[in-house]
Amino acid sequence: MDIEKVGSRGTLFKFNEKDSSFPQDTYVYLIDAGEKLFLCDTHVGPKSMETVKEYIDAQGLGSKEIIVFNSHGDWDHIWGNCAFPDAVIIAHESCRQRIMESGERDLEKFKGKYHDGSFKLKLPNLTFDSRLSYDDYGIEFIYAPGHTADSAICYDKRDYVLFVGDLVEHPYPYLSYDDLEAYIKSLEYIKGIGARTVLCGHSGKAAEKLINENIAYIEEQMK
Repeated sequence: MDIEKVGSRGTLFKFNEKDSSFPQDTYVYLIDAGEKLFLCDTHVGPKSMETVKEYIDAQGLGSKEIIVFNSHGDWDHIWGNCAFPDAVIIAHESCRQRIMESGERDLEKFKGKYHDGSFKLKLPNLTFDSRLSYDDYGIEFIYAPGHTADSAICYDKRDYVLFVGDLVEHPYPYLSYDDLEAYIKSLEYIKGIGARTVLCGHSGKAAEKLINENIAYIEEQMK
């Protein structure tokens, strides 16, 4: 696992096939917002998240409340939720609904293949419609459909760091949502929000060039 400091209060964790049973590079982002820690996505199980929790303890942050954010309901971003049994877990309302409908089926489908540790499905317990703000901590969660219908983003307004889940990917996005116009609108919103750093669920840091290339790819699929 690679660990990189981002801005004044962020830490980016990169998991790869050496760290878990899941072969694709996957990123989890932690924000130390003072009294609370905000954790964006939880990878494929509690084993991965134990390394994040060990890091938190080593930094002397173990007494702080951890708030988890699920950027969307894909299993490789939510299976580690159960590592935080008492945590507030934030997601868009359609993300919770999607996990309720397909979560157990995904668990069974990939049983024994990608499970990272022994765990059970844990649903988001705080949902929002268009946006949810923690103004005292400079954190905002915003609905941004595109990669999936339930996609959302997390914006650290103090560090100008934006975590976008799988909305932006290299070399091009995976299209599982049929409203491509909404996808482009979300990507344009990401470009215009004013972030200095954009972080992706599988591609790490993304320059504006990659976002523009993602938009161009989607536009090509619409022809």
